[in-house]
Amino acid sequence: MAFAPRAARTTLKALSVVAPPVAAELGYRVWRNLGRPERVRPHDADVHARATHGTLDLAGTRVATYTWGDGPEVVLLVHGWRSRASRFSAVVRELESPERTIVAFDAPGNGDSAGDFVTVLDYAHIVTLLSARYGGFDTIVAHSFGVLAAFLAVREGAHTRRLVSIAGVHDVGEILDEFARLAGLSGRARLGLRTRIEKRTFPDVTDMWHRFVAELDPADLRTPLLVVHDSSDPVLDPRQSELIADAHNGPTEVIRTDGLGHVRILSDPAVLGAIARFVSVRHTDTEREPLVADRL
Repeated sequence: MAFAPRAARTTLKALSVVAPPVAAELGYRVWRNLGRPERVRPHDADVHARATHGTLDLAGTRVATYTWGDGPEVVLLVHGWRSRASRFSAVVRELESPERTIVAFDAPGNGDSAGDFVTVLDYAHIVTLLSARYGGFDTIVAHSFGVLAAFLAVREGAHTRRLVSIAGVHDVGEILDEFARLAGLSGRARLGLRTRIEKRTFPDVTDMWHRFVAELDPADLRTPLLVVHDSSDPVLDPRQSELIADAHNGPTEVIRTDGLGHVRILSDPAVLGAIARFVSVRHTDTEREPLVADRL
């Protein structure tokens, strides 16, 4: 998942017409490129500094981990593409409690972790390893691409009592379509990019387009889900979160905001309050009908 800078978009759009294979190859390189790791922003620095910093080994790659507190309820934070754990500083401040341990990580190639590339399988493997380390989670709070990874991990073995999806990705096919649209790739060039992703990034994965979705087992009627997305998100279409909510068969709460975009939604006081309430409530209701709030 990546979004091409303006110069790359102009080139890719032109090549998509006159040289589709070249456009597909360049598009794949842009798709894979994480760019320079994001630094800790000044208003996140205090939270980042007072975390207990640790590491996790992911098949030889050093992954930076962070914890705040040591309470019995464990909350995992899963950041998005080209991001880092410190982006959740406002969420950490909101959820800190003597009763909680808050855990986060920088995915490979992001933040303070080693590596120069990462896939949804890497994200999901880290979530699974941390689930085993802590004996499962009380809540997973995920943002953007991290939502897709969190659902994949839980569906394939990680444990959590509840999930929070913020500006989430529903499936990798939608990501490809959005990337191709923004990059100006069409027709043969788009198909060539799809083939390269299948053969080079996931050569051992069968039917990745159906496997990599933000959905739990349809038989799961108990896991509560909070879905939050902004109507003006410029990065991910809000329909992604509608797909996530519609596919979930457990208790579902949907919050639609307006004017917060893709990142500022992580620090909005009303959104933070909703997350805190959701994490604190003992969910016993298994009704399917979602509760929808247009704006808190």
